[in-house]
Amino acid sequence: YHYPGRLQGYINANLTETDHENPTEEALTAARHTPEKDAVEEANRQLAAARGEYVEGISDPNDPKWVKTGTSQPTTEPELVKNVGNGIFDVSALMQNSSTHGTETNPETTSNVQVQKADSDEKQAGDAVQAGEDDLGTGKEAVTVENQNQAEAQQNVPESQQEEPEAAWPEYFEPGRYEGVPNEVYHAANGISSTQVKDARVSLMYFNARHVEKTIVKERSPVLDMGNLVHALALQPENLEAEFSVEPEIPEGAFTTTATLREFIDAHNASLPALLSADDIKALLEEYNATLPSQMPLGASVDETYASYEQLPEEFQRIENGTKHTATAMKACIKEYNVTLPAPVKTSGSRDALLEQLAIINPDLVAQEAQKSSPLKVSGTKADLIQAVKSVNPAVVFADELLDAWRENTEGKVLVTRQQLSTALNIQKALLEHPTAGKLLTHPSRAVEVSYFGIDEETGLEVRVRPDLELDMGGLRIGADLKTISMWNIKQEGLRAKLHREIIDRDYHLSAAMYCETAALDQFFWIFVNKDENYHWVAIIEASTELLELGMLEYRKTMREIANGFDTGEWSAPITEDYTDELNDFDVRRLEALRVQA
Repeated sequence: YHYPGRLQGYINANLTETDHENPTEEALTAARHTPEKDAVEEANRQLAAARGEYVEGISDPNDPKWVKTGTSQPTTEPELVKNVGNGIFDVSALMQNSSTHGTETNPETTSNVQVQKADSDEKQAGDAVQAGEDDLGTGKEAVTVENQNQAEAQQNVPESQQEEPEAAWPEYFEPGRYEGVPNEVYHAANGISSTQVKDARVSLMYFNARHVEKTIVKERSPVLDMGNLVHALALQPENLEAEFSVEPEIPEGAFTTTATLREFIDAHNASLPALLSADDIKALLEEYNATLPSQMPLGASVDETYASYEQLPEEFQRIENGTKHTATAMKACIKEYNVTLPAPVKTSGSRDALLEQLAIINPDLVAQEAQKSSPLKVSGTKADLIQAVKSVNPAVVFADELLDAWRENTEGKVLVTRQQLSTALNIQKALLEHPTAGKLLTHPSRAVEVSYFGIDEETGLEVRVRPDLELDMGGLRIGADLKTISMWNIKQEGLRAKLHREIIDRDYHLSAAMYCETAALDQFFWIFVNKDENYHWVAIIEASTELLELGMLEYRKTMREIANGFDTGEWSAPITEDYTDELNDFDVRRLEALRVQA
């Protein structure tokens, strides 16, 4: 076993019993006790192991033919990353062992597990804990290992018949190194993470509510966190599309504003055959009316009426000669004649009303007018204008519709605007162009987001870590975390002190110590990059021996408190005693100055 101390902690925590004559069922299960009814099955397992097959619990998992991982910690190795002062590090020794210098990377330094993107325990200063990180799984399913006979048999199967198997992850992770564990699987796995330890440093009450009782739930927000985006671009750019949805580019010619819609409508209307206006129709109606015979006036006097009567056709002059021509009789004849005359069409009203009158006298012209396309409306809301444009060009592209479809985010990815992506790409460029950060991030032997599961040797509690980056160079193991910060207004003289305060306040040193302990790292670095717009400077900071020691002692103290909480069920609040508030040094000096003035 690589870590005897951890094994002893596991035994103390899980394989202890007080009544040796009557052990509990849990103790028998943990001790891998085989009941009599399973004797035949156990015999078959022994025979399989004798045939050279891998059998869980019998075969040695550390045999080179089963697992090829090299995480053992060397006793003495040369320092590959050397601090030369003034924030500058010499990585020439690191690069000499890389494949670019003619040295082949040891194939046994990484396990043969499919690699895919996964988030680390912590990404950025101030990041919220991701959903699922609070799970302290207690399942007992172990990792299955394919034996060599099965692998050889599969090699003889035609390639067309072989299907790519999906990666199956255990419900319970045994202590060890795992590559390619998906983000959601890692955060739901067993073991206490560094973020959970830091939550316990807030208070045990908070740790219990967040990770034990689960009464405090923090869901992952779809709002972009720049740290996560920079992390993906710098460490796993090939997986960018799997987690993030980038704002679509607006194609040339797409409608973006109301003005562009109005411009299209005006151009469309101008291209249409001209329609008869209301005035045009009225003129046609008046011209027609002018061709009609005029009605005979009834006259205001008997003489005027008689004059009109005399102009009537003979068939309408119905008063017999020799009889008196009364005004009433003559008007009756005039009215009878007027009724036979064609009525003039109306020349007032709306355009549609005038068209109806025109249809009476010239239906062919009205039919031709109906065949013409009507112009689009140029007034209304933006949505009305969009529908008007669609009615004549359904294939046209609208920026609003593209962006609305992107914002719907049906796949549940993190939305990234074009401006945010541009900023993140500039940060990525600054990282890759930095003389030290660039070599660390692009080193051929690097491993990203590797998950480690172990057992705390003092408390027996399960733990898990996942550093952003690790390098294994000839046995010397180097770990690093990428951090985005915003320190645009910090003076240069105070920047190192501010970065140190950032490390201490956010317990980065505690996480580093936990990483080094669980993942067997020899050196640890932070890659800080400033994320403020157009001000992307990079700082490479190594965790000193004393800083790691401080983090380790604080980690040990917190783990003991967590273990005591599990044992006693007592999860103390951040303040447990009444106290009197006292002045600090600054307030004391203020008090003394005011006393003198008084």
